Amino acid sequence: MNQAIKTGVRLALLAAAMTAGLAQAAEIELEVTGLKQAEGQLMVAAFVDVGNWLRKPVAVATVAASKQEGGRIVVRIKDLPESGDLALSVLHDVNGNGKMDSNPMGMPLEPFAFSNNAVGNFGPASFEQAKFTVKPGARISVRLN
Repeated sequence: MNQAIKTGVRLALLAAAMTAGLAQAAEIELEVTGLKQAEGQLMVAAFVDVGNWLRKPVAVATVAASKQEGGRIVVRIKDLPESGDLALSVLHDVNGNGKMDSNPMGMPLEPFAFSNNAVGNFGPASFEQAKFTVKPGARISVRLN
């Protein structure tokens, strides 16, 4: 199942397709703590439903990890639906290769997180664990593993 984390986060963060037909207007801020290195990039993907969770985000955002201060960085995520549920996946791509690196057993080697600081058992957190209600202009926080 550890391969599921790697595959799910990789697909989520590399995908840039937008879901058609959704009203896109909200913006939120995501405060990420627990950054231990200033190398690479922080990659965030936003999802609106369980069917697209870790597969097809409605929005993505990337920021250089060098912009962090004291292990903390704020990422603005734009063009989100104005209402409804949303779940986020976050990856600190330390080496900047655009994917989550893992060991031979499939265990992640780079820090990651999900909204609500959700944690999965032998795989990624579920959409249900990570979802929250969109409130335009809100600031939410996650801590990297």
